[in-house]
Amino acid sequence: MALSPVVGVALSLSCLFVALPRVIARREARAASPAAVRFEPVERRCIDLRQLLEEMPRASGAALRAAGIEIDQRLPDGALCVWADAEELRRMLAHIVRLACDAMPRGGVLRILARSEGAQAAVSFMDSSLASEQPRLAPMFDRLSAARQKTDPVDSEIRECAVLSRRIADRHGGRLYAAPSSLGGLGITLRMPLANVDAAPAPWGVLS
Repeated sequence: MALSPVVGVALSLSCLFVALPRVIARREARAASPAAVRFEPVERRCIDLRQLLEEMPRASGAALRAAGIEIDQRLPDGALCVWADAEELRRMLAHIVRLACDAMPRGGVLRILARSEGAQAAVSFMDSSLASEQPRLAPMFDRLSAARQKTDPVDSEIRECAVLSRRIADRHGGRLYAAPSSLGGLGITLRMPLANVDAAPAPWGVLS
């Protein structure tokens, strides 16, 4: 027996009301768990980190212009060679730019200081905002990059940038963390082992 149009609409709405909470719950779970992102296996090469930093103003130019942010870089004369996947490091730097844009909503300057310290390449990132006298980038990064910490769903996109940028650094045998920096305040510091060309590391496996 064929159902009347009214009954058919009622059944459809009932199915929707049952399914909708489940869909919302799945989306909220994904937003709260950037840990679900998986990395593909890659092979590390000897990369000049200084060169990737020089590319930043051009590579993230659209985002920086939209946010009214300039980059002030102090880079060493010599290369900072590390064993890394260049695309992953570019992705990490793009995440840091995205964080800086959120930390400086009315514009400002992202200051970058790169140097070698012993057997490590070290890079400091410091925000100088037009809206705040106190640095906001490092505290925001520290709060959002704690993978198991609950945050507002509105922060899910920016939180993913913080979590993934830290994971990329970890994946390369380095560290990305908030700490007092050589730029004179609390900033984000990246440390990676300088490359030893006589001891190339093995390829990575898949991480989750």
